[in-house]
Amino acid sequence: MSCRFTLVLLFGLLMLAANVSLASPLTDALLRSPNFKVRLKAATELGKTPDPESILALIRATQDAHPLVRTASVSSLSRLKATSATPTLCALRADVDDLVQRTAERAVEALGGESACVGQKVYVELDVVGDDLRLCDFVRQALLRKARLDERVVLGDAAARERVTAGELPGVALQLNLTTTIDRSSGGTRLTCRVGQAVFELRKERILRGSASQQAEIDLGTAVVTEAGLSGQMQGCVAALVPVIYEGFGDYLKGVK
Repeated sequence: MSCRFTLVLLFGLLMLAANVSLASPLTDALLRSPNFKVRLKAATELGKTPDPESILALIRATQDAHPLVRTASVSSLSRLKATSATPTLCALRADVDDLVQRTAERAVEALGGESACVGQKVYVELDVVGDDLRLCDFVRQALLRKARLDERVVLGDAAARERVTAGELPGVALQLNLTTTIDRSSGGTRLTCRVGQAVFELRKERILRGSASQQAEIDLGTAVVTEAGLSGQMQGCVAALVPVIYEGFGDYLKGVK
């Protein structure tokens, strides 16, 4: 029986946290002063200083305990047109404080609106195709577990495909073709598992962008192995390929625009 599973993913490319130098008196006041009024004044003044140190300090200050400091930091980031702060500003639209929410919404609008937020993500379709239903399901579940541990990933947003077709969101498809062989001879038994990969760019149509394959072998020697044992060994063969495939595809997604 043949098998085919389709998994839809959204890979969110999150900004990495950065260390902020405290050389500037203003950034020092914003991030260290126990007086919220001093922090508020510093956040406002840093909006007049378009340099990387100021932007990094303001991004950190969007997590300040006082809502007025968070609001001032968002306003300054918007004034500086700090595109590097876009993921932070998008997230702040769900802040617990209404003023912070409204200010973040205006800041996001100034940076391009909703498309600026979804532009941090890549829509992905993943197909697993093969002749062994059990192994296809195993690969699918293994990839799901990795996806759930990946903070960039959101599962199951079917509406995103329409945004890809409209040109509002980049899209990529990865097709996996799973094949296995068992070679029995007088010298022993050798298992081979192979996963062919094809990467497509998604628009209104699928455009092939590249292909590759991964292969693993297990030599069981002359040992007598039951059918159940062979099945378990083949699963282990496939399991060795899954991390390589996921890591390689994740690296590819980093370059998608």
